[in-house]
Amino acid sequence: MEEHGPVNRPPSPLRGRARTITRALLTAMEDMFFEDPDLYLDEICTWLTVEHDIFISTSSLSRTLNSVGLSHKIIQKLASE
Repeated sequence: MEEHGPVNRPPSPLRGRARTITRALLTAMEDMFFEDPDLYLDEICTWLTVEHDIFISTSSLSRTLNSVGLSHKIIQKLASE
């Protein structure tokens, strides 16, 4: 055991699908929300399509933003401060 290590394989680093929205785009969207917290998701989807050639539905964008902690409630709270 000491010579060859464990029998189980380590988990593969390649898991799931590659994210459509990168961390740089998330940061840019966060900045946009802080400048104008009343933006709608369809406006962000249009911006992603025009500026970055990324087509994403509003529901997918909403799930992505919620998964990184950018819900509407949190954005409104931070913008009011």
